[in-house]
Amino acid sequence: MLEREHKVSKISSDAIFAERPISSKKFLISTIICLSLIVIDLRFSTSNIFRGYAQDLISPFYNLSQIPFILYKSFSDLVISRMELKENLDKYKEDNHKLQVMNSQLVEMAKRNQELNLVWNLAQIDKEAYFLAQKRVLIDNSLRPRLILSVKNNDSVIKVNQPVLSTEGVVGKITSIGLGSVEVMMVHDPRSMVPIISSSSRIHGILQGRGFGKSGKLINIKKTANLKEGENIYSSGLGEVFPPNFFVGQIISVNDKADNEFLEVEVEFLDTPEEQDFFLIFTG
Repeated sequence: MLEREHKVSKISSDAIFAERPISSKKFLISTIICLSLIVIDLRFSTSNIFRGYAQDLISPFYNLSQIPFILYKSFSDLVISRMELKENLDKYKEDNHKLQVMNSQLVEMAKRNQELNLVWNLAQIDKEAYFLAQKRVLIDNSLRPRLILSVKNNDSVIKVNQPVLSTEGVVGKITSIGLGSVEVMMVHDPRSMVPIISSSSRIHGILQGRGFGKSGKLINIKKTANLKEGENIYSSGLGEVFPPNFFVGQIISVNDKADNEFLEVEVEFLDTPEEQDFFLIFTG
């Protein structure tokens, strides 16, 4: 063979990688084994037995895989339960405040019914007529005391001039409404005028504030009025701003001065709302 000549091998057209066919003997044995297993399973239900053992082996792994889901569900249930509990507590607290305010009103109404033998209108004794608000800040300015309350006015039921009450009695009325708060002019304010009625003498009058920390005064009370020290003062409901029968204050002095055509009557207001956190807005 010359130096430049090359040897070329013949390439066959047969597949290089070919699987060897199964022999008839192996096929026959495999078929017999499969049929035997099927017959045995049908006769003795062996698959049920093996599945039972398989479940025993798989169960620990399955239980381990469920731990994250169990922890997540337990945590979710705990969070939901705490949220529901908080909502229920808030609702019970709100109902309790409403009931306390209405109870103080009912006491005075019962006294009036007993004294005058009248049936008074009880339409306002309704929990839905009261809106619970939380104190944000108390501005104890001597001449312009203001109470700022946080509210959720989603239904737009809160309006200007609606009265604000506590479990003890009248606190003031709304003068301004914001997105999440309202401003309350307190009864101590010199601009505040509350129509009142005395508890025993049944004298009507107007109670005016004189500043925070100071007593109020009844204006234009005639000298023929039989007012006494120690009498409680309640809202009369006249003027259609403050609902009737709510405690406002107590008469602490009645002076008849010769140079004045009217009595000088000083009234001590209810306790200031410094220690209270929740108030009720009367929307009825």
